[in-house]
Amino acid sequence: MSDFESPTHELVANAHGNLERVRALLDAHPELADTRYAVWNESPLEAAAHTGGREIAELLLVRGAAPNHVAWAMLGRVDELRAMLDADPALAQIPGAHGIGLLYHAALSGDTKTLDAAWNAGARAGLEKTPHAAVQARSLDALRWALAHGAALDTRDMRGQTPLEAARERGWEEGTTLLGDS
Repeated sequence: MSDFESPTHELVANAHGNLERVRALLDAHPELADTRYAVWNESPLEAAAHTGGREIAELLLVRGAAPNHVAWAMLGRVDELRAMLDADPALAQIPGAHGIGLLYHAALSGDTKTLDAAWNAGARAGLEKTPHAAVQARSLDALRWALAHGAALDTRDMRGQTPLEAARERGWEEGTTLLGDS
């Protein structure tokens, strides 16, 4: 017996990091690529976006998921992000799943041009979490960007870690050095 109440539930749950299961579920249920799991108010693409699941996000897009601003930000697709923000400037203020801000998604890309596009469009929510996303992305550039824009280093992630503690746990020496010197 499955722990999932529906194929949509299973797809969104696995879109948080299980590429092969997402592929298998999309093969069996191609119509679910652009669906939402109502209980979590989350789409598979949003799940991939806030976890930095680039391959999963790309697969979902190829299989018919409608692109959104947080996915473009996480993927570092700055031209697509800018076009979306230009067409609807309010998107800079609209978070992705679980209330996670656009800046966090942009920091997951590791790309400062993507971060600048979000910032220049007015995104500010989630700045305090950008160092965590930069650590997850293992991006010194994104981490430097976050620090230069005033992100605090004492913010804790969902596991209760500071960015420095998360970098140490991941064995990311360059990030640990930068964060330890800040």
